[in-house]
Amino acid sequence: MTPIQKLRGVGPALAKILLANGVETVEALAAFEVAQLRSIPGIGTNRAASLKEAARTHTEDLQRAKAAPAGPKRVNGKPDAGRAAARTRTTQAEMDARLAEAEAARAAAEEKAARAEAKALKAKRKAASLAVEFAAAQVKAKQKAKKVKAKAKKAIEREKAKAKAILDGKYSQKGKAGQKKKKKAKK
Repeated sequence: MTPIQKLRGVGPALAKILLANGVETVEALAAFEVAQLRSIPGIGTNRAASLKEAARTHTEDLQRAKAAPAGPKRVNGKPDAGRAAARTRTTQAEMDARLAEAEAARAAAEEKAARAEAKALKAKRKAASLAVEFAAAQVKAKQKAKKVKAKAKKAIEREKAKAKAILDGKYSQKGKAGQKKKKKAKK
């Protein structure tokens, strides 16, 4: 039994009026009809309706609190796992739907990982083949450079030989011409 003073909207003056007219508890007020409450002096139509509604909700809340099983008390100030589980109960269908969704997500993730792995393997193979091609191209370029360098060396040697031959020929012609003059001068 809840005292009438604990009801929302009932102050000391209204509590005196209600107590004087035989309404001592919230439960007793809930049992009254709106017409009976209006017959009490100082209570009009609006106040009678609001008091009746407040008393009804108060008693319903009390009944719900009594009907709810009292769970085990907390140990060492830690929240009780049973209460948390009671608040988060789900139906079997919801759990099956969540499980199916999780399985689908897992399968999609595995498929994506497999594709990524295959792509990485393909890229690795391509990189290896490109490295082989690059190494072969480097060897070929070095060989070609050696050939070109050897050709250039031979061409330079030929040009040097030609230049030497030309220079030797000029000097030898001057020398012969100078000798002829000397011979002529002797005669």
